[in-house]
Amino acid sequence: MDVLNSWHLIETLTPGVMTVVSSGGRTRNWTKVDRLSPAPDIDLPSLITHACHSRQIQEHRVASRRGLILIRVVPVLGPSGEAHGAQLWLGESGIVPDPPRIVSGISWLLQRTVIAQSLEAALMSGVNPADHVPERTPAEYYAKAVKFDDSESLFAAALNPEHGKSWEGPMSVLHADGHIMRWHCWGKGRTDPGNVGLRLLWHDITDTTPPDKPTLLELGLPSALESAGTRMAVFDAHTGILTMWLTDAPEWVRWRDVASGRDVVHEEDRSVLTDALDQWSRSTYRPVVAIVRIRAKNGADWRWQRTEVELRPYPGQLSERLVLAVLPASAPTSHDGLARIPVRRQS
Repeated sequence: MDVLNSWHLIETLTPGVMTVVSSGGRTRNWTKVDRLSPAPDIDLPSLITHACHSRQIQEHRVASRRGLILIRVVPVLGPSGEAHGAQLWLGESGIVPDPPRIVSGISWLLQRTVIAQSLEAALMSGVNPADHVPERTPAEYYAKAVKFDDSESLFAAALNPEHGKSWEGPMSVLHADGHIMRWHCWGKGRTDPGNVGLRLLWHDITDTTPPDKPTLLELGLPSALESAGTRMAVFDAHTGILTMWLTDAPEWVRWRDVASGRDVVHEEDRSVLTDALDQWSRSTYRPVVAIVRIRAKNGADWRWQRTEVELRPYPGQLSERLVLAVLPASAPTSHDGLARIPVRRQS
């Protein structure tokens, strides 16, 4: 494509490195920024670096063999205030730039088991600015997705980060007004103090690429589980983080608006997750039934609820640390206060 008269998204997710990841709303393969330069003597990396460090929009008019070129650099700030990237306009001097596409920076902070998000990240999905929450647990954040086939690779990158290692993938997200958006996401591992986890960019490219939608099989799996009176969650056994729900969450579980992704299961009971992994490593992958304390709603407050859960092996590349947990859909009503998963009849 012609680089002129278009917006380009530049990632700066690790210090000292920048690459082009999108042009005109279409993804690119982590391309060198120099390839965008309209003339050999125009130092785009320096202009982008200056805008990112100043955290201010920068505008320049420079002469090239194609005439006077307008360069506009709009930094994309993450939740910490540092630039996760920049939107770059290169255009002929007489052309008025289109508004840039929506893009935001978020940070998966592994040591705190939360995802920090900027206001722009909330606005992307139609959240009212007054309702913006700066930090969410992974399960809360990915509850927005209606289709996300790359969750496994994302969890692999976030739960065991390698500094500078890149990740990317598409996500279909439901907007507050009911339409489905196509987001493309880029991330890089960070291991420096205070940033352990992933730095990410989210880019709304719905206008250039139709969003993927769930298949009938994908829609049917949650329905089958829910009709059986159960719900299914995915936990990281090593940290105790609730990473996502594979169904709608049980209404009785308090998993939103918690301080950490590991706060859903009581600290003293998280070992059942690693115990299950140990058992599966020594024998067949049979489900493990355990009693754990789950954070449960209690009117406007919450309490720890003793709950029988069925733990199942995760059938994927993260089977050595992810665990599927089947929970009862309904709050406990028995006299012993123990929530139990429904009895499954054998056919």
